[in-house]
Amino acid sequence: MMSIVSTYSHLSETAKALVERSDEERIYAIREGTWLGYKDAKRILAKMEDLLNYPRITRMPNMLLVAPSFNGKTSILQRFLSLHLPDLDPANEMTICPVIMVESPPKPDISDFYTRILDVLMTPYKPTASVSEKYSQIKRLFRQMEVKMLIVDEIHHLIAGSLNRQQEFRNALKSLGNETMVTIVAAGIEDAYNAFNTDPQMSSRFTPEELPLWKANNEFGSLLATLEMRMPLRLASNLKDPATMLAIHTCSEGTLGDMCDLVKELAVDAIRNKTERITLERVNAMQWVPPSKRKQYRRH
Repeated sequence: MMSIVSTYSHLSETAKALVERSDEERIYAIREGTWLGYKDAKRILAKMEDLLNYPRITRMPNMLLVAPSFNGKTSILQRFLSLHLPDLDPANEMTICPVIMVESPPKPDISDFYTRILDVLMTPYKPTASVSEKYSQIKRLFRQMEVKMLIVDEIHHLIAGSLNRQQEFRNALKSLGNETMVTIVAAGIEDAYNAFNTDPQMSSRFTPEELPLWKANNEFGSLLATLEMRMPLRLASNLKDPATMLAIHTCSEGTLGDMCDLVKELAVDAIRNKTERITLERVNAMQWVPPSKRKQYRRH
């Protein structure tokens, strides 16, 4: 009898371990997903690692990560966070927290921003505390917990307020970086450029890094091939075939998150309809609304 290893040579070792399990277990594993270490993701992670290990200096280097919505930005940030989890220092009975991540408030509200940092640090604070009291507490905690990097996602929310509120929020970010010597990684959609470029000091402090939309090229084909290896389907799909690759790219419009979700649902469909492979016909038949059409779709 042929072994599973030789029978399912199109799969990764993890997928081979799942392929003979029940449909429900396989569908759950597919939808759960795994980390995709593609080239740009590795590049951003390496730059963030370099920033984390930077010596404490008066003017710390920072990063502005910009990407279209649903194109892998937050996944990279969460991946980095997972690689640098808090650690308990038993000698001092203090949690060491090298990296923290918060989401920017929906509007540039400094008090809300500080509250979010305190919540992430899981420290009690007075609900009636003033902005300056929260700021002092954050600076003290950053020193005690040896925080080296602050990640602020959805930074484009900054431009949702008045020009004065925007400037106040930018000044708060600058002060926090200056006084704690913590590296700040800000991330958002293209509007983040506008949030920073109106202030020469901010644009000079934050080095921009971009995650562009994907093109229908060999790199996109390789990414699909990697995804296929991880999907516990019993037959090979050959997703990097030019026609299939182009159909998936067209449906997802080159957006990484959409592409991953589309392939997941195609794999689930392949399990449920017993074909055990993703075909070009099923890609074309899938009722998938691309990102650019969703606002109109909701209105209809």
